[in-house]
Amino acid sequence: MANSVVKEITLNNRKIKYILEYKNVKNINIHITPEKGFYISAPFNINIDYLEKTLKSKSNVILDAIDKCEKVKKGSDPKEVGRIGTNKHTVMLNGKKIEYELQFKKVKRINLSVSVAKGVHVSAPNRTSIAEVERFIKDNAEFVLNAVEKYQKLAEAMPKAKKYEDGEYIYFLGEKKTLKVTQSKSNFVEIKGSEIHLFVTDINNFDLKEYVINEFMKNECEKYVVKMCKDLYPRFKKKGIPYPNEIRFKKMVSCWGNCRPTRSILTFSTYLIQLPPKSIEAVVCHEFTHFLHANHSKDFYNQLTEFMPDWKIHDKVMKELQKEIIIKNT
Repeated sequence: MANSVVKEITLNNRKIKYILEYKNVKNINIHITPEKGFYISAPFNINIDYLEKTLKSKSNVILDAIDKCEKVKKGSDPKEVGRIGTNKHTVMLNGKKIEYELQFKKVKRINLSVSVAKGVHVSAPNRTSIAEVERFIKDNAEFVLNAVEKYQKLAEAMPKAKKYEDGEYIYFLGEKKTLKVTQSKSNFVEIKGSEIHLFVTDINNFDLKEYVINEFMKNECEKYVVKMCKDLYPRFKKKGIPYPNEIRFKKMVSCWGNCRPTRSILTFSTYLIQLPPKSIEAVVCHEFTHFLHANHSKDFYNQLTEFMPDWKIHDKVMKELQKEIIIKNT
C-alpha cells in the first residue's frame, strides 16, 4: 500500500478515519466494506479540498454504510442489515422489463411513485418481502407503464445533462456562453466574452469539472445577489422591512429562492446567476415582499408590483429559461 495514506474527516460532527489509495483512475471511488472498512481510490493528482467536500456532500450515505458494516462485524445478519436503504431491482410488466428503486423505511404501507428524476420508486416497510413489493407493482402495472412512457417522453424532450466538454453552453447572467475546457496545473474558471473557460487538472474527470463550475457559479451568485440586495434595499426599507439577518445560497432545483420572515433569512438558488439581471431582480423583490406577506395572496402581488412594476415580464423570461438552466446531472 505504498500509494496509500490514512486520513481523518469530520462528517456530521463524527470523526471518521479512511484510507486514501492513489491509483490510475479518473474519478473518486468510495468503498465501505465490513472487511476493509472505509477506503477511497482516487487519481494521483486529486485535490484534497475537493475530495473532502465531495465526502461531506455524501455524509449521510457514508455514515449509514459505516454503521451497517459495524453491525455486520458485530454479528448481525448482512441480509437484514442491507434491507435498510435504497436498492435497484427489476420486474416484468406485460412483457416489459421495468427497473425500480426500492427503499425500506419506517412506513406503514407500500408506496409507489413515478417521476422524471427518480423513475419508478417504491418505499416499503422494513419487513416487506421482495415478492410482496413486486406483487404490489404488478397490481398497479397499468399506472406504472403509462407513467413510465409519459416521463420517458418528457425526459427525451429535456436538454441533455452537462458533460462539461468543449462546445457545450452554460448561461451566465442570461447570456449563452460556449464552454472551453483546458488542462491546467490549477482549477479555476474565467469568462471571456461569449466563452466560459474551465481550467482543470484533469479534463477527463467529470466530478472535478462539475465541482469547479459549481463553485464558480456559487461564488459569483453570492457576490452578485448580495450586492443587488443591498442596492435594492432602500425601496424595501421604506415599507419598514429590516435588512435580512442572513442571506444564504444553495443549489435548489425546485425554487429560485425562499424567505423565512420570522427568522429574517433569505435563501437563493445558486442557479440564479444564470438568469438575466432583471429576472434576478424579480426574484429578489419577490422574496423581500414575503417579509410583508408570507403567502401568495392578492395583497402580496399588489405589493410586489409596487416594488417592481414590470416583474411579470421578467418572471416569464425566467420560466422560459428554467428548463435549459436547471438540468440535474445523474
